[in-house]
Amino acid sequence: MIEFIQQGGMVMYILLAASILSLTIIFERGWSLRRSVVIPLQEVNRIESAVRSGDVNSAMQVCQDHNTAMSRILWVALANRGVSRSVMKEILEESGRQEVAHMDRFIGVLGVIAAIAPLLGLLGTVIGMIEVFQQISLVGVGKADVLAGGISKALNTTAFGLSVAIPSLVAYRYYESRVDRFVLEIEQHALRFVELLKGERT
Repeated sequence: MIEFIQQGGMVMYILLAASILSLTIIFERGWSLRRSVVIPLQEVNRIESAVRSGDVNSAMQVCQDHNTAMSRILWVALANRGVSRSVMKEILEESGRQEVAHMDRFIGVLGVIAAIAPLLGLLGTVIGMIEVFQQISLVGVGKADVLAGGISKALNTTAFGLSVAIPSLVAYRYYESRVDRFVLEIEQHALRFVELLKGERT
C-alpha cells in the first residue's frame, strides 16, 4: 500500500488526504444525523403532552434537557408563545434555517471531494504518462516491461481517485436526502406544535 501511494507521487498524497477527510466527514455526519439526535419522537411526544396539560414550564424544561434540533425549535416556539401565529411562524422559520445549516455542515465538502478526486487522479495519470514518454525518448520502445510498469504506475492515481470519489458521492447524496427528509419532518412537527399552542389542535 505504501509503495502504491509512493508510485503516484504528489497527486497520490493529495488524494490520500482527501480520502481521510472524506471518511472523517462520513463518520461524523453519520453520528450527527441520527434520528435520536435530530428528531427523537419520544421527546417530542413528551413536550406535546406537557403543553396539552397546560404545563408549559415542564415542556420548556424537557426542551432544555435534550439538546436536539427539534427540541431547540420547540423551545423557541414555547418562548414566543405570546406572539401572533404569523410572527411565530417567521421566528420558527428563522430558527429552522439555523438548524438546517447545522445539519448541512461539511456535506458540501463531500460533494467537492467527489468532483475533484477523479480529476486529480486523471492529472496524476497524465503526469505519469508524460514520464513514460520521456522514458521512451531515452530508451526507445524496445523495453516493453519498463513501459508497461510505467503505464501501470501512471494509472494508479486514476484508480485511487475513483476509489475516493465514488463513496464520497454516495455519502454526499445520501446525507443530502437525509437532511431533506428531516427538514420536512421538522416542518410538520413545528406546524402541528404552533396549532397546539394556539389552541387550534387538541
